[in-house]
Amino acid sequence: MHDTHDRDHRQAHAYAGRAFTDRLPVHPTMPELLAHRAERHGSAPYLTFHDAEGTETTLTYGDALRLSRRLAAWAGRELDARPGDVFALAPVNDLPSVTAVFALLLAGCSVLSLNPGDPAERVMRQADALGAKALLRGPGTTADTAVSWTVLPDPWTLPTDDDTWAGPALDPGADALYFGTSGSTAASKLVAQSHYNGAVNAAALHRHHGLGPGDRFLGCLPIHHVNGLHFSIFGVLAAGAHGIVLSGFDPFRYPGLLTAHRPRIASVVPSILETLLETWRAPEVPREFDYFVSAAAPLPRSTARAVHDKWGVRVLQGYGLTETTNFSTTMPRGLSETAYRALMLDCDIPSVGTALYGNEVAVLRADGRRAEPGERGEVCMRGHNVMSRYQGNAEATAEAFAGGWFHSQDLGHEVVDPETGLRFVVITGRAKNIAKVRGETVSLEEMERALRSFPSVRDAACSTAADRFLGEVVVAAVTAPRETTDAMLLDHLGRFFDPAVLPARFVRLPAVPRTATGKVLRPRLKELLQSAVQESAPAVDRRS
Repeated sequence: MHDTHDRDHRQAHAYAGRAFTDRLPVHPTMPELLAHRAERHGSAPYLTFHDAEGTETTLTYGDALRLSRRLAAWAGRELDARPGDVFALAPVNDLPSVTAVFALLLAGCSVLSLNPGDPAERVMRQADALGAKALLRGPGTTADTAVSWTVLPDPWTLPTDDDTWAGPALDPGADALYFGTSGSTAASKLVAQSHYNGAVNAAALHRHHGLGPGDRFLGCLPIHHVNGLHFSIFGVLAAGAHGIVLSGFDPFRYPGLLTAHRPRIASVVPSILETLLETWRAPEVPREFDYFVSAAAPLPRSTARAVHDKWGVRVLQGYGLTETTNFSTTMPRGLSETAYRALMLDCDIPSVGTALYGNEVAVLRADGRRAEPGERGEVCMRGHNVMSRYQGNAEATAEAFAGGWFHSQDLGHEVVDPETGLRFVVITGRAKNIAKVRGETVSLEEMERALRSFPSVRDAACSTAADRFLGEVVVAAVTAPRETTDAMLLDHLGRFFDPAVLPARFVRLPAVPRTATGKVLRPRLKELLQSAVQESAPAVDRRS
């Protein structure tokens, strides 16, 4: 059995026949890449931070290396930081937090990235699971005060004698980062990413988007999340580009910053685009701007169409998981208008694109063979960006790597583009986000998409409830005006689904619970719906 697990593990980390230890031609760690950029482009701007008050701070590549070295030396003196130690960090989108990530990696330590908004119980559970030496936050970070935080110093105030501090030699295969999975559909697990995992993903982003020195990139997603850190910070570093990092998304400030900084690419999630479509009254996109990259949650076709029609720009949808170091696929840039329309605008579900450098993506049948184009299966990945393991959970790791692929538990199919001959992935749902009604399998994501396509529904999400006669029934949460009746919604859904599997209840919520990046918080949704159902009148009987 162990031989099988070892073989699956090796295969899941191979790319185009190259073993994980057969390194691709990239700088294998972020500290090494930062030193390279500082040597070559030390005076060039690396990151410009914007806080909520509008204050702007620019960090050059040289500054980033010097300040990281100062903070690494401080951690050694004050925290007894040693190679192999784990430190928990609650980063926000500011200079001290980014510097702290690089400093701890420079010192040979691993970083557990925490959500600053998480409650103390979750923070401590994750930190204890890894034996974190200390829990760190920046001076501008607000976090649960029940946690004993160590506040990081302002790196500008630390001794300049440490600007040339030299850290230990780093093993590219060693643990660099830990992230807790969102827990939106199941209990959270701790994902271990190596230095090399991050380096490969950063290089892939650089190559895929053609980013380079002189390019500007606008990011507003939180860096405690895998997308924000690996794209806005590490991807920009690999490209030698200039990243504009906002403290968060403000729909009223964002258009002005987009116009002022004139980026070529901006990283968003679908909810940001939908908000801008409602609030940006006189859109004027800078001529330098190429496209938005949307990830973390499914992009509705209507949103992609509206951005294309109203603003004259494209949205390139990407896809990946924390376990695959953020991006596995992204729509290619430079597609013809015909291909883009077919794959993003005139289809039922917009594609998430093609595999990025360093990894392979395939839709597999239940027997492990690759599905034919159009045939539904599980989306699986293997390559040099695949996580090391679920920390402390060998059983879950073995299950995830079964058959030599990482199993995403996302369902989908592939579409062949006739112009390029490439296979494009389409995500249709999640294996575990299903209901069994009258023995029929119902995809909750598909029902959610159908609900959100109703003109007056602002948001929707579905869950299940036990039924002693039917096994399960669907319960739908909707954010919609009172004028949108249950009967109207049932009539609409009846165009897509067998009447027997339609929701037994509709619950009105002011907002669907979602993560910062737009994923539905399934456990919280279920709690809200159960509470609402218990307080409401009996559901319509659909057993007849």
